[in-house]
Amino acid sequence: MASLGRWLDTTRKRHARVWRRVFFVLLAILLAANIAVRPHHSEYGYDAYPGFWAVFGLVVAVGMVVVMKKLVYPLINGPEDPPDDD
Repeated sequence: MASLGRWLDTTRKRHARVWRRVFFVLLAILLAANIAVRPHHSEYGYDAYPGFWAVFGLVVAVGMVVVMKKLVYPLINGPEDPPDDD
C-alpha cells in the first residue's frame, strides 16, 4: 500500500497541469452539450436558460466554501480545553 500511495503522490505532482486541463476541457464539453441539448419542458423558470445548472453549481460551491471558511472553521478551530487533573 505504501508504494501505491507514493506512486499516486508523485503522479499527482508531475501531471497536475495535465489533469487540470483535462477537467476544464471536460467541463467545457459538458457546458456545450448543455447549450446544444435543451430540455423539452423546464421544471423551473430559470433552468430553461442554457448553462443555468453550471452557473448554479459554481455559485453554490463558492458559497459553501465561504460559509465553511468564515463561519464553521472558527467554531471547529477553537481552543482546546486543558485535560482535567484528578
